[in-house]
Amino acid sequence: MGMSRRAVLLGGVGVLGAAGTYGALTPRGRRLLGWTGPDGVVPDVAPVPVQPMPWGAWMGAAGPAVLVLHGRGGSVGWWDRLGLPRFLHGHGFRCAVVNGADDYWVNLTPPVEFDAALGVSMGGFGVLDLASRRPLKAVAAISPALFPSWEDAERISGFASREVWEEHEPLRHSERITSPAGVWCGVEDPFHDPARDLATAIGATGSFEHGEHTDGYWRRVLPDALRFIAQRL
Repeated sequence: MGMSRRAVLLGGVGVLGAAGTYGALTPRGRRLLGWTGPDGVVPDVAPVPVQPMPWGAWMGAAGPAVLVLHGRGGSVGWWDRLGLPRFLHGHGFRCAVVNGADDYWVNLTPPVEFDAALGVSMGGFGVLDLASRRPLKAVAAISPALFPSWEDAERISGFASREVWEEHEPLRHSERITSPAGVWCGVEDPFHDPARDLATAIGATGSFEHGEHTDGYWRRVLPDALRFIAQRL
């Protein structure tokens, strides 16, 4: 028996609906529908003191030192705009916020002694690399920019050579990361899968909820990362 025109049209709508649903389940689809979670908000509290230094700035006046590494293209000013001096209100530690370049912190000589480390994106790579080389009381990596293969790493032109990447890539040295670690990365972040793989390998705490590689997501999870550090200092 032949199908009526109405049945054909309804069938077409069903196919389009299924395709639309599938599209919404992709990272791009979830972004378009606003399914990537709310943006974080900078708390309306007094900021901690910020003291400029030749290598960056101290944020906070006293307590154990936490090394803080920005993402690619960032700076002390980027952390200030993100709201770190206000997020630090009430925490019993201070942050050594370092100005860096675009080399994924592979040439970093920390300018101060520190007990813990916090980084976002490229900075997340940097603090995990540091944790693979020395014990820390806590290491917190937000949206760490990790690369499962040299082909992935080579695309961003962030490493002088394959040998440099192989020496520093945290995914290649996860067995050396034994410090208490926290990893946070959004589902819609292009680094989600490698970040989750690393977190599983090192037994990290943290979260992998909806979120992008954006300031809004980083403001949302930064309080959790700071609490994670504070509880271990």
